[in-house]
Amino acid sequence: MQDFQLDIVTPYGEIFNGKVNSVYLPGKEGEFGVLPGHCDMLALLQTGVIDIRSESGHDLVAINWGHVSISNNKVSVLADGAVCVRGGDSKLSKALEQAKKLLEDASSDTSMIAGALRKLEETK
Repeated sequence: MQDFQLDIVTPYGEIFNGKVNSVYLPGKEGEFGVLPGHCDMLALLQTGVIDIRSESGHDLVAINWGHVSISNNKVSVLADGAVCVRGGDSKLSKALEQAKKLLEDASSDTSMIAGALRKLEETK
């Protein structure tokens, strides 16, 4: 299966860097997916969860807001704040709590937060 490069960074450092098969992003105009060969674009991201699929598995990254650049089979996300949700049971629980706090602090749109939290809860 084809893949492409995904980088997710915040002002505090790198959250994710690797080859992926697909990624689903919480765009300001609605959620959208990116597959290999996607057209070039820039977009605003809103509070939500980035859903990452790769040959090594499935990762979720909660963000509060940011921007994405898609160009030449490379996706670059610059987020104001982000928490990667993965790891064993204890690490996963801690990451879920951090992600929930990030999402709740980021927006007053309760329906958007509820959808993002539901997506995070499905990882348990």
